[in-house]
Amino acid sequence: MANPALTEHWSKLELDSSSHVLVPLCGKSLDMHWLAQQGHPVSGIEFVEKAVDEFFEEWLKVPIHSSVKSAKKFTAESITLYQADFFKVQPDDAPFSAWYDRAALVALPPSLRSQYVEQLRKFTTVRAKGLMVTFDYPKEEMQGPPFALSDADVEHLFSPYFEIERVQFTDLTEEEDRGLSRCSLSVFILTRR
Repeated sequence: MANPALTEHWSKLELDSSSHVLVPLCGKSLDMHWLAQQGHPVSGIEFVEKAVDEFFEEWLKVPIHSSVKSAKKFTAESITLYQADFFKVQPDDAPFSAWYDRAALVALPPSLRSQYVEQLRKFTTVRAKGLMVTFDYPKEEMQGPPFALSDADVEHLFSPYFEIERVQFTDLTEEEDRGLSRCSLSVFILTRR
């Protein structure tokens, strides 16, 4: 089942179905299947080899293996996974015209956020569009991941290089069973300048 934020908001990016989508820190997310079903070629980057293996095992596909600079590359149909460090990989199908971040940036400690944004800039074309899902809560109340990422943090990190539009804000305080005084989810469309 694909993430509801993805299925609800992806069409707002107004992408051609041939737009190649990057999924950073993808894990074994089913969202990649949904993106491929929309006609997109999809490239995910995942550090954990087990997650890459399980993605293809659960899909019942045997991928084609190859090596590229600082990565192992696995491809089946229109989905490619790079088993690599996001900060060191050089995908041979970059630059990408679209990207999707469901839980990548919030999985990283704050010290790596600027590097993440810089990698996104390197991997994408001018006018590339991305959909990003974030979580926010009082930072002192919980140690991530997911790490809190406020709308102000998003503005600070992305505004020098991307146009930012928040398309969803959901208060999760009552739903989350983490004992937080507040918790929210935001969904952003980011367009690279």
